[in-house]
This record gives sequence, C-alpha cells and structure tokens, in this order.
Amino acid sequence: MSIDPDFQRLRTMLLRGGEPDRVPLVEVGVHAMLKESVLGRPVKSLEDEVEFWVKAGYDHVPLQQGLQETDLIKRQSMHDIESNYATGTTDTQHRQWATEGKGIVTNRAEFEALRLPDPDALDYSEFDRVSAFLPTKMKVTAVLGKVFSSVWWLMGLEGFAMATKDDPDLLARMFEKVGQFQYRVFENMLKFDCVGMLWHADDIAFATQLMVNPQILRKHLFPWYKEMNRVAHERGRLVVYHSDGALQQVMEDIIDCGFDGLNPIEPKAMDINEVKQKYGAQISLMGNIDLIYTLTRGTPADVREEVRQRIRDLAPGGGYGVASANSIPEYVPAANYDAMREAVFEYGRYPISV
Repeated sequence: MSIDPDFQRLRTMLLRGGEPDRVPLVEVGVHAMLKESVLGRPVKSLEDEVEFWVKAGYDHVPLQQGLQETDLIKRQSMHDIESNYATGTTDTQHRQWATEGKGIVTNRAEFEALRLPDPDALDYSEFDRVSAFLPTKMKVTAVLGKVFSSVWWLMGLEGFAMATKDDPDLLARMFEKVGQFQYRVFENMLKFDCVGMLWHADDIAFATQLMVNPQILRKHLFPWYKEMNRVAHERGRLVVYHSDGALQQVMEDIIDCGFDGLNPIEPKAMDINEVKQKYGAQISLMGNIDLIYTLTRGTPADVREEVRQRIRDLAPGGGYGVASANSIPEYVPAANYDAMREAVFEYGRYPISV
C-alpha cells in the first residue's frame, strides 16, 4: 500500500471540511505485540514508535502524559493482574486494574493529606524529542483526559459513588484538585509545536448507561473540557473526546464542550448510523469496528467487510475516520489488525464507491 502520512487529512475529517484524499485511520492505543507484528521487531525507542505509526498508515503519533501516568495512580490506585490475553502465545501478560472498592481518598482528612506531584515536573521529553523523527506532514496527538477517571480511581468506584450522596463537597474538591492538575498538563502539552491534536480519553459510561447522574458530569467534568477546548482552538489545535459506552444522555453536552471528534462509538452501546444522522453536522465520528467479535474472533474477511460497510455508510462527505471500538489490545490477531488497515486503503479512497 502507498502510505503518505499527512495530518491535514485528519484535520479535514475532524473539522468536517469536506472529503480528503482518503478516509483516515485513527487510533491512540495499540498493544506492543501488534506494533511488533507491523514493524517486524519490538518497539524499543521513540524512533521505533514513530516508525510504527508511519508504517501502519496513520497520520499522527500519540504521546501520553498526565496524572494517569504517575505513581499515585499507577502504583497506589491500581493493582496488577496477569493472564494470557494474547493470541498465538502462551506467555503471560500483565495489566493494571482500577480499585473498585475503597480508594486512597475516602474522607476529608485523607483528601487534605493527598499530595499530587508537580505537573510541571512530569517528563515531557518525548514531546521535545519526537520532532527529530516525525515526517514533515505528521503531527503528535497529545493524550490526556482522565479527569473523571482519575477522581474515581483515587476514591475507588464505590467510594466515589457514595460521595455523590454522602459528601458532595468532598467530590467537588476532588474534581477541582484533579482538574487543576490535568489542566496544567494540558497547558504544558500546548507548548510543543509538534502537537496537532488533544485526545481526552475519559470513560463515563457503561454499555447501557452513564456511570453517574449526568448532572454530576455537567457540574464537575464538562466545564474543564469546555475550557481546555476553547484554549486549544484558540491555538489552532484539534480536540477529540473518547469514552466507551452509551453517551446518548450527554451527546449535546459533549458537542457543547467544543469537541471536534468523538471516539469510539461502541457498537453494543450506540448505533453509529443514527449518531451520524443526528449529530454528524456537529461532530466527526471515529471508530465502531467491533472488538467483541469482528476484530477479535472474526476472520480477516469479516474485518474487511465491516470496514467496507462503515466507509460506505459513514464516509461520504467526510467526517468519519476508521478505528476500533476502543483500542487494539493484544488479543486482536495480527491478521485482523492488518485487514482493518488494508481495507481502509482499498475502500476508503475518495470518491467513495464501495
């Protein structure tokens, strides 16, 4: 396939500025094992990372920083689990899982004792070094978000839920503390000219409903994103929101925050054709290639057909990018991941004729 990474392709899609040359591929999470299958070797350096995203057919390179990358979250608010998730190997993989019960902040005293790290002291060196490896027309996607998620990770899901009723002031103070931290990281990310897009990954819903009353999101979460998006747009950057699950109750809120794009429109939670028909003039859509069956248990032919259908239904006129319905974990067979990407090059050239 002919690969020509060009962030303008992604920008045209997200701003609903008509049809670029082809439908863009959009992803921010690909497991290292799948990256190795594309490169033919492990990803060991930032240069390898950039080479993967170029060779795989993307127009951007995701780089992440924020509270979710600190020991406070990764070591104190998470626990490790291990299992054999991957296809084609008996090796054990390790993951971190969020605390569902009691977190490290359960009362006012623990909140007062909570010390967040200095956001200015985080390691932003990859954002500085990556420009040496980026193709001329490629940009970085700065992955941040995690305001809602970080709050409940610190409190534990049960503790968070109880606080919505028993101690709303503690909840408000947690959102303010976390929001200020992530906002400062956001400001630091914007200092790098290589950043073309901010990706706010912050799951707020299950497959059937929101995790909390939407009024809590409207009061404590969405104002942070609205302000970040305002500043990002003033500085010429794009903004995308990622949340799994059923977002129907807050679609208008997400649009009002000023997001240019929404990902991943989980198939079992939302009908992407209905979302496109109702909101496609206001926000671009990315994702929806099924992870429950097609990408994980289907054949490459199944994957190609689903990508073809999404392109046929959603891509004419622009405003759609092909992506998985969450990310590319290790249990996606390499042949299926390849089929998804290759189908974009086969069926996604404008004008759409599939």
